[in-house]
Amino acid sequence: MNLKSIKAWLSIIRIGNSIALGIAATVGYIVGGGMNVYEATKTFLTAFFIGGGGNIINDYFDREVDAINKPWRPIPSGLIKPFEAYVAALTFFLIGFVIALSSSYFAGIVALLAIVLVYLYSYNLKRILLAGNISIAFLTALSIVYGSLFSSVNIHVVLAATYAFLFNLGREFLKGIEDVEGDKRFGIKTLATAYGVAVAFKASALVYGILLAVSLLPIAILRYSIVYTLLALIVDAVIIYSILNAKTLRSVDALRSTRVLKIAAFAGLFAFLFHNI
Repeated sequence: MNLKSIKAWLSIIRIGNSIALGIAATVGYIVGGGMNVYEATKTFLTAFFIGGGGNIINDYFDREVDAINKPWRPIPSGLIKPFEAYVAALTFFLIGFVIALSSSYFAGIVALLAIVLVYLYSYNLKRILLAGNISIAFLTALSIVYGSLFSSVNIHVVLAATYAFLFNLGREFLKGIEDVEGDKRFGIKTLATAYGVAVAFKASALVYGILLAVSLLPIAILRYSIVYTLLALIVDAVIIYSILNAKTLRSVDALRSTRVLKIAAFAGLFAFLFHNI
């Protein structure tokens, strides 16, 4: 396997996104009061492999759309064959499921439900108006709740999961602007394709407006620490920048905003992780 092939696999896995999901599950575990390194590692790996499998299967089903929207992606560019991607996705799903099942039957059931949902999203749900966007946001929030199953589901976990849901829902609406041309051609119903990019932008701005308010609740009500406050304000500033940048309604600007938001997601997760410091 040469360097170009390695880069292609890291790209199709969306290594940053997969690590972010693993961190989200770990944050859920720790915020819930968990302290066991072994359990924390298993929650990370479960979310990482299921998330990675989801990213691969999404590229598999999106290969024709990506040939228009993102021809540089691993499958349409020819770096990875569709069958190879499909087998890799199933392998990642299986690894994630086995790790979850090794923790408990209930964890295995939750992991299996996540796998089914992410598969259905890639196969068909994304073509249904709002269903795809909500599914992705829900799965991200679920990773945090999943981690807390091995410690406790408390108010801090609920806030972190709510934050993650809103953050990703707003980003999903912006991605609809980013992918609008290819989505139209292949009948994928998003706010951008069904009602126009202006509506998608307003929906994203509304969701992020709610998120900005939610991000202040832990400071005002739960007296979160200065570390949380600083990280939350940084993320809030990035969100405001991203919305203003996407205001042009151009796909290229929406792409830039979604990439910046992807980085900000890490800071948001760590804000909750370090809320007591």
